[in-house]
Amino acid sequence: MSRLFLRRMLVVGIGMTGAACQDAPRGYYQPAPGYSNPYYNSGYAPAPSQYGYSQPAPNYNQTRYTTVTVTNRGQNGYRDDVVQQQVVCGSQYYDGYRTRTAPRC
Repeated sequence: MSRLFLRRMLVVGIGMTGAACQDAPRGYYQPAPGYSNPYYNSGYAPAPSQYGYSQPAPNYNQTRYTTVTVTNRGQNGYRDDVVQQQVVCGSQYYDGYRTRTAPRC
């Protein structure tokens, strides 16, 4: 008897799981309160009416770069190579001989 009971409980459990995983009928979905904004989580926002089209946000913290001269040290008999490289202003870089600090922009 307990075997029959366990088998029925298994069937009932599988049926309940299947019923819980069914999609809701069309038109049944109601958004949670407070999330009635149609642009919430959609990835798109309306264009500002002031311009008539969307414009990128201004970037006030734009990273600035400066050009520095460094030496690529040759190894195993190969010659050194002097090149120019762009680094972030004020950052540290290795010029081939020692660590230097780039000038502030």
